[in-house]
Amino acid sequence: MSDLQLRHVGTPPAAQRVLVIGAHPDDPEFFCAGTIARWVAAGTIVHYVVVTSGDKGIPEDWTDPRPFVTVREKEQLAAAEELGVQGVTFLRLPDGEVFDTLDLRAQLTAEIRRFRPDIVLTHDPLTRLYRQHPDHRAVGAAALAAAFPASRVATFFPEQRKAGLEPHTVRVALLFGTDRPDTLIDIAPVFERKLAALRRHTSQASAFPGGLETRVRMRAREAGAPAGLELAEAFLWVDLE
Repeated sequence: MSDLQLRHVGTPPAAQRVLVIGAHPDDPEFFCAGTIARWVAAGTIVHYVVVTSGDKGIPEDWTDPRPFVTVREKEQLAAAEELGVQGVTFLRLPDGEVFDTLDLRAQLTAEIRRFRPDIVLTHDPLTRLYRQHPDHRAVGAAALAAAFPASRVATFFPEQRKAGLEPHTVRVALLFGTDRPDTLIDIAPVFERKLAALRRHTSQASAFPGGLETRVRMRAREAGAPAGLELAEAFLWVDLE
């Protein structure tokens, strides 16, 4: 757990619009479904950008004849609907082959300029939790570069302005999967909503051999402990203004 001084504890920070940028289907729910549920309940509009469609996460005993990408995307849409998320954009990059490229930065900049969020949530690319999917690091780095400075500066990707996407300033980034959390959101009131959303990802059930609820509850307890919260989600707060 981080030795940083806690900056924000309790309810999610006020925002009218929030954009969650995740590497794979189920990343938004695993890292921040409780926070999302609380935002939606408060009237905040939330949208997802999912960079890959999880095409390499096929269980060994998988027998469903449908294309696996189709299954993962339908699960993600169902999970987002469970939480009241407004919509999901799939970029459909190959799972496990994501890099922090100029093209990915441009795509994420376009999504930020299109949705115009106050707050962006994404992976911490600099975490020292080394058991980390490389897509998480790449997406986090590209998302931060898109949120600052690219999305606010008109000379980055000027073709987007010609297409009607005006520059936009993101106020704050909240980074999940971090080893330096300073922002803890109380999710005890909505913990069952988080579990319900995660259970929509039925193709990934084998990733939790000890049981989904056991693992998620343990992580939430660990996250909340520094602030005396029963269950929490943890983030690193980054000012971008």
